[in-house]
Amino acid sequence: TSEWTEVILILFGVFVPTFCCDWLRRYTDLSDRCLSLLWDLGGPITEEEFPLPFPRQLYKRVEKSQVRPALTFVRNNLGHILDLYQQVNTSRVGWDADTLEEMLIVMHRQEEELSLCVCILSFRMRLILTPNDSLGRYYVRLTNATLNGTDGDSNMWELIRSETKMHLQQMHLLVAAM
Repeated sequence: TSEWTEVILILFGVFVPTFCCDWLRRYTDLSDRCLSLLWDLGGPITEEEFPLPFPRQLYKRVEKSQVRPALTFVRNNLGHILDLYQQVNTSRVGWDADTLEEMLIVMHRQEEELSLCVCILSFRMRLILTPNDSLGRYYVRLTNATLNGTDGDSNMWELIRSETKMHLQQMHLLVAAM
């Protein structure tokens, strides 16, 4: 049985990283699909100023980092966006529920595939995954600034939709640059 274990580990070490790299090429297709679905949710995306500054410095730091931390950042960012959109009441906001569901499915697939890539890279490099606390704090502030105490106000969700567009575009650029 130890011979089979060695064979499996060798195959895992050879084929899975290749799968990860191949999948990253498809990330941009799925990212484009997410952005398209975000546009299709409702009317035009608002240009109103968001009550919280966009974390541009965080993206700049990630842009200068190695591949694994950048992929971890994108994966965690998608997870935060998914958590945020689980709270939306589509009928109250006026969004198409099917379009939202499809967008969340695409995002979830991206998150899962990135998790596999991060896991593989971490295994190969013997690294321990560490969450990005700055990103988590940003999403807590975002939720506090928009949703807490507003009872899911549609104007706040439109602001979140606009902010989501900016995050999806920035993550698209991060992955495309790898």
